[in-house]
Amino acid sequence: MDKSDNIRLSLLGLPIIQTIDDFSIITHISKYTIFQLSKNSQYHYRTYEILKSNGKARLISQPNKKLKGLQAWILFNILNKLKVSSSCKGFERGTSISDNVEPHKFASTIMTIDLLDFFPSVKGNMVYNVFKSIGYNKEIATLMTNICTYKGALPQGGPCSPKLANLILWKLDIRIQGYVGKRGLTYTRYADDLTFSGFNPNKLIQILPIIKQIIKSEKFEVNEDKTRIAGSARAKKVTGLIVSNDTFGIGVQKLKVIRAKIHHLTLPNEQGNFDLIDEVQGWLSYINSVDKKRSQILSEYILELSKKHPLTLIKQLNILKTKSVN
Repeated sequence: MDKSDNIRLSLLGLPIIQTIDDFSIITHISKYTIFQLSKNSQYHYRTYEILKSNGKARLISQPNKKLKGLQAWILFNILNKLKVSSSCKGFERGTSISDNVEPHKFASTIMTIDLLDFFPSVKGNMVYNVFKSIGYNKEIATLMTNICTYKGALPQGGPCSPKLANLILWKLDIRIQGYVGKRGLTYTRYADDLTFSGFNPNKLIQILPIIKQIIKSEKFEVNEDKTRIAGSARAKKVTGLIVSNDTFGIGVQKLKVIRAKIHHLTLPNEQGNFDLIDEVQGWLSYINSVDKKRSQILSEYILELSKKHPLTLIKQLNILKTKSVN
């Protein structure tokens, strides 16, 4: 390894790994296991499909325990020490959906763009370039790339995939930010959701062709079905949250849906539905993190139902209800 590579790794606070022997020693995993996980990584995944909100299937590729452990080591000791662009608000420590929505609160017009097949679009050569650019030699960069990819792309379900995608989209973020910033527009990205906002709807319409060109030149594709521009006449939505004047939240319609799910926990035919309990608890936890006002409304509703139906599944929400109020 070149001395300059060692210096680069040291400056970034990253482990210096020149050979598979170094990798074995620092991870406490045998050379044989590392070699097998790298060479035959495709045999260490369980794949299955889940339905998306639009009814289409999303392929999940879940690494087994050994491979996931090694990926987690790479994430914790290497990738998480690298910075992403300031426009990136998703899947980073200390950031949340709220951070992605906050910059767009006062805008009168919001445009959202979705990247098509996000993780499968991030190819192995892109991942290799990340490891190579930070100072690892060809052997180690190739080794880590094989460990973090599945069939030549990032797997949806791998611990390293979100962080690697964010690092790889650094250039795209910088190019877009440089272009829209000069025009007085705001840009953020939450995973594959790109959000633009401003006070002049014509400006957002005008930048769309150039934004698509930038995305295409960075080897990604726009999901045309999810490109949306919303002004004063339409609900302005950013990563699932409704933006209204200087506030944002889940919106009235989603509140009604969650209230209905909570009420179902009091019905006789739902008393064995623990999947519904898990779903409601997930929603309450999420709402508590992004919409304190409606979280309080739901907490009061749960308290009211608990008094009326003390012997039903609604009592399972008492602990979470207390957390919401606090």
